Amino acid sequence: MPDDPDRPDIPTGPRSATERAFLSVVQRQGPIAAGEVARALGLSAQAGSVLSRALETDGFLLRGAPVRGRVGKPSIPLALAPDGLFSLGLRIGRRRADLVLMDFTGGVRGAEALSYAWPTPQRVEALVRDAAPRLTGRLADGARIAGLGIAAPFELWTWLEQLGAPKAEMEVWRDTDLAARMAAITGLAVTVGNDGTLACCGEQVFGRGRDLSNFAYFFVGAFVGGGVVLDGRLFEGANGNAGAFGSLPVEREGRRGHQLIDHASLYLLERQLVEAGRIGRGDDLATAEWDGFGGILDDWLDRTARHLASAAIAVTAVLAVPAVVLDGSLPPAIRTRLVERVARRMRGMETRGLTPPEIVEGSLGRMAGALGSAYQPIVRDYLTPEASSRPAIQRSAAR
Repeated sequence: MPDDPDRPDIPTGPRSATERAFLSVVQRQGPIAAGEVARALGLSAQAGSVLSRALETDGFLLRGAPVRGRVGKPSIPLALAPDGLFSLGLRIGRRRADLVLMDFTGGVRGAEALSYAWPTPQRVEALVRDAAPRLTGRLADGARIAGLGIAAPFELWTWLEQLGAPKAEMEVWRDTDLAARMAAITGLAVTVGNDGTLACCGEQVFGRGRDLSNFAYFFVGAFVGGGVVLDGRLFEGANGNAGAFGSLPVEREGRRGHQLIDHASLYLLERQLVEAGRIGRGDDLATAEWDGFGGILDDWLDRTARHLASAAIAVTAVLAVPAVVLDGSLPPAIRTRLVERVARRMRGMETRGLTPPEIVEGSLGRMAGALGSAYQPIVRDYLTPEASSRPAIQRSAAR
């Protein structure tokens, strides 16, 4: 998987700051002429031409057909070359792991998944060891791979007792150097970030968040989580765990806990379906027929919407975001129903002193974290932070 040592003609490794800035403008605004990029960066036309030709020669840019204006020479639009760079992204969920291969433009070239009752380092490593060579083996010889990005829950060993995971197996995660172990398997540089934060990044770069400069992001997975975007940048906080909305305090119901995670998570629906005999213990909801869940699903949607609406108001009171993006590991039709119920709940809530946010339906589903993680190595060495947010990361050099 590392770059072929017998292909020294293909430059590898981080690009210069000016090259990254040039590529970032093309990424955000392309197809775009080299002269326009130069003006955006405060460079001379000659410098822009030299940079564009160098990046084209190195395989990062593609020239489009000339565009003729009324006067002067025709302009030649530049775009990122999809095959110029690739990256792997791994999302580690509480019920499933997803591994994707992404190209330079964000296109997904391949994906593999592994479902489990609970995650262990050995299971996740087996997925990467087996699937990564299959995914990258489809690429041309000498293809550049920027690295492997990983989206993992903050303190993965916590909360998993709700899923029936043995405590001893989960404690292994506490002392696992995930970046180092994955670097040893793949031979790639590895970045690790929070799963909610990187799912938010995925939505910001590739989903509905592209049109929003400020928003809070809720992701309803096995456990609910999220992220925050402020002024077009992903806000990750001092420890990289900003937007940990599952820990928000909410009104208690019955014997359940007092955090949002105890009232708006998929493990609650799963538990009810198992008790009712609708699914087997440990079954993956992604492959289930949700149309047959009936009243159990309706009750879960109502309860989840009520608590999400309260949490959205609380977040708005602190951050004054104009929008809340809501996504999850849900079929699109079910996600739409949840978004509609949250919006309806909010219309009936007390919001004095606040401007209620718009509830926006997310678009990436369970792939959000994998896409956000795959984008991190590309941003790290080939673009600039302004091209997308850049969460705090652990980094391990390839071995």
